[in-house]
Amino acid sequence: MPGKRLINKLLLCLLLLCGLWPATFGWAAEGPVVVLLSDSESAYNRPVVAFSEKVQLPVRLFNLHGDIHHDPQLKNKILQSRPRLILALGAKAAYAAKLWTRRQQDIPVLFAMVLNWQRYQLLDQANMAGIAAEMAPGTQLINMTMVSPDVKRVGIVHGRHSRAIVAQARQAASLLGLELVSQPIDRSHDFRLAFKKMAPEVDAYWVVNDPLVYTLENMDWLEDRCIKERLVCMGQSANIARAGLLMAVNPDPAGIGNQAADLASSILEGRQSPSQIGVMPPLATQILVNRRTGRRIGMELSNQALDMATKVID
Repeated sequence: MPGKRLINKLLLCLLLLCGLWPATFGWAAEGPVVVLLSDSESAYNRPVVAFSEKVQLPVRLFNLHGDIHHDPQLKNKILQSRPRLILALGAKAAYAAKLWTRRQQDIPVLFAMVLNWQRYQLLDQANMAGIAAEMAPGTQLINMTMVSPDVKRVGIVHGRHSRAIVAQARQAASLLGLELVSQPIDRSHDFRLAFKKMAPEVDAYWVVNDPLVYTLENMDWLEDRCIKERLVCMGQSANIARAGLLMAVNPDPAGIGNQAADLASSILEGRQSPSQIGVMPPLATQILVNRRTGRRIGMELSNQALDMATKVID
């Protein structure tokens, strides 16, 4: 009856105005927030502590110990706890959380600390959202120019998984008055040849977290090569600066935990859905500068560069 339908609509509007109607994408589970680790790496400690302190909800910790099949009952243990949300740290944890919630997408999943997350197709499910493991290209490049104002041409070697990052970097470089010289490769062992070809044309080099580029063999070789070519070389891992590259710009681990807690609260309170969040860039930055490497490439770091660094390595 038309009159009854009108009454129902009025009641619905009243419920919405009074805040009594559940959020469109609210999450009803009353269990803990689950933190799933890929492995027992110390790199996860600070994000876990920061997240647990800020989220203000019961938190349970689970660990894959480097193998999704390490504990065949782990999936059941997690799902039987009726988690409100899963925070997955590392690529294996993110992949496992995606796989295990495929038929239970009412459980939201946040992932973080996943290098080159695009290659894992983590956003195929509506319950997935994340924080990128890399700072935005513009943030990387502007910090490079602040440490070394004379940089004009920046080189980058990349595989197919990093095409989107390279496109973003090219736009950012243009805004900063830089020229980006890119060299694509199809195989990891093509990296050295691509770098040698590029080196005479650039005065700086930026390491992207591409699986074809970022290998132990390539990075060991690159450290010496940057010194030989006297290039400003920047990476996205603190270990790169400690090992000998001039600088690294990477997310602050505790900042990742705090940001994940804010996103988790937003999801659980119904303010945003995972699909609305997508993948966000990390907000808190760490800048490491290797002063010894600066001297070896003939560059005296300014006081401004040293002051802006989170850590100076001698």
